[in-house]
Amino acid sequence: MCNTIIHGILVESDSSLSGEEINNLVYEVIQSWTWEGKKLGKIEIIRDGQWMQVRSYEQPFIQLVPMKATLKE
Repeated sequence: MCNTIIHGILVESDSSLSGEEINNLVYEVIQSWTWEGKKLGKIEIIRDGQWMQVRSYEQPFIQLVPMKATLKE
């Protein structure tokens, strides 16, 4: 597996794929996620015989919320 960052997204891909194949697949995934309004966090591209598995993961959403003292003494 090869790791790279494309448009700020971590991409793990099969080492047998060319850079052009990887870029084309990543571009398609980015377009579809952008269309749906989701934040893309990671893409995995795995060759499986004559097929390629493309797995995409949403970027985790983390929010800090201040805790308030709710217990009465």
